[in-house]
Amino acid sequence: MLKHIPNALTIIRFLLIPFILIYIFTGNYILAFIFFTISAITDIADRLYCKKI
Repeated sequence: MLKHIPNALTIIRFLLIPFILIYIFTGNYILAFIFFTISAITDIADRLYCKKI
Protein backbone atom coordinates (compact mmCIF):
# COMPACT_ATOMS: atom_id res chain seq x y z
CA MET A 1 0.00 0.00 0.00
CA LEU A 2 2.71 2.49 0.93
CA LYS A 3 4.59 1.88 -2.30
CA HIS A 4 1.75 3.56 -4.20
CA ILE A 5 2.08 6.91 -2.40
CA PRO A 6 4.62 8.45 -4.83
CA ASN A 7 2.42 7.44 -7.77
CA ALA A 8 -0.64 9.01 -6.15
CA LEU A 9 1.24 12.23 -5.47
CA THR A 10 2.38 12.40 -9.09
CA ILE A 11 -1.17 11.86 -10.33
CA ILE A 12 -2.37 14.67 -8.06
CA ARG A 13 0.28 16.99 -9.54
CA PHE A 14 -0.80 16.11 -13.08
CA LEU A 15 -4.46 16.69 -12.22
CA LEU A 16 -3.68 20.14 -10.79
CA ILE A 17 -2.01 21.40 -13.99
CA PRO A 18 -5.24 22.26 -15.88
CA PHE A 19 -6.57 24.18 -12.88
CA ILE A 20 -3.37 26.18 -12.59
CA LEU A 21 -3.44 27.04 -16.30
CA ILE A 22 -7.13 27.94 -16.30
CA TYR A 23 -6.72 30.29 -13.36
CA ILE A 24 -3.65 31.91 -14.89
CA PHE A 25 -5.38 32.52 -18.23
CA THR A 26 -8.52 33.87 -16.57
CA GLY A 27 -6.44 36.25 -14.47
CA ASN A 28 -7.22 34.67 -11.10
CA TYR A 29 -3.62 34.56 -9.93
CA ILE A 30 -4.43 33.93 -6.27
CA LEU A 31 -6.17 30.64 -7.02
CA ALA A 32 -3.44 29.73 -9.49
CA PHE A 33 -0.88 30.35 -6.77
CA ILE A 34 -2.85 28.24 -4.27
CA PHE A 35 -3.06 25.29 -6.66
CA PHE A 36 0.60 25.70 -7.55
CA THR A 37 1.50 25.69 -3.85
CA ILE A 38 -0.50 22.50 -3.33
CA SER A 39 1.37 20.98 -6.26
CA ALA A 40 4.70 22.03 -4.75
CA ILE A 41 3.74 20.52 -1.39
CA THR A 42 2.99 17.18 -3.05
CA ASP A 43 6.41 17.36 -4.71
CA ILE A 44 8.09 17.99 -1.35
CA ALA A 45 6.13 15.13 0.22
CA ASP A 46 7.20 12.86 -2.63
CA ARG A 47 10.86 13.71 -2.09
CA LEU A 48 10.62 13.18 1.66
CA TYR A 49 8.91 9.84 1.17
CA CYS A 50 11.52 8.67 -1.37
CA LYS A 51 14.35 9.48 1.03
CA LYS A 52 12.84 7.08 3.59
CA ILE A 53 12.79 4.18 1.14
